[in-house]
Amino acid sequence: MHISTAGIQRGALSAAEGSKPSSDKAQTAQAPAGAGAVADDVVISTLAGRLAKASEATSATIRNFDHAALGAWVNGNTDDILYPLDAEHKAAAAKQLPQPNDAASAKSAAAATAYVDRKGPNPFAGLSREQLSAISNDDSGTFTVNERRAAFMQAYQEEEAWRTQVVAQAMHEYNTTGKTTNFFKSVLAHFNTLPRLEQSQYPANYASDLEDKIKLDFNYFNHAAGNGGPTPGSLADLLKNQGKKTVDLFDLLSR
Repeated sequence: MHISTAGIQRGALSAAEGSKPSSDKAQTAQAPAGAGAVADDVVISTLAGRLAKASEATSATIRNFDHAALGAWVNGNTDDILYPLDAEHKAAAAKQLPQPNDAASAKSAAAATAYVDRKGPNPFAGLSREQLSAISNDDSGTFTVNERRAAFMQAYQEEEAWRTQVVAQAMHEYNTTGKTTNFFKSVLAHFNTLPRLEQSQYPANYASDLEDKIKLDFNYFNHAAGNGGPTPGSLADLLKNQGKKTVDLFDLLSR
């Protein structure tokens, strides 16, 4: 059995994977030393007000959206955020003004532009996923496109870090038990913590499908649910019949 990050629905963050500029990939998801909850260039009180305004506008927009419509709307936001990083597009993005365009908001927008230009850290490192989602999906003009991109990339990098860890745990579970039940439990628990806008990028039955897999508790070695013995033709049965402790690829190909 092969387990990779492709085994986890990649959600809103997946839209960028094939087209995401390499400059974004190279930037760290960690807050700079001494940054506290968020980077020093973001004033907390002003940011809170802008977050509230953006969330209110988004709530009004998506009020009557079903799962499919919400997913399509988030995809559209992602397309806007991940504009090509050529000189023309970057210049246009840098000219956008935040709302309100006070000193604190302007400083936040400038910090986001510096991040996009690879000249500074991500100003939104340390925000919650809910807050990052509110910023990246704001289409009211409260946040500039570069602020939205910075928030998107912060969430993306945090998601990638989690995926790397959980897949490593899944491989250990599979190699030692033949199962991936705890992996599915971890994925479900993580999914349930994601903002609604991120969840919209997954199939509507994603959570229930994971619950079914957890209940099945399938053993891939024995090719049986739960703790049942090896079924004929299973990997465990192959090893037993041949008196082997391990199996190689040619053994499997000959079946």
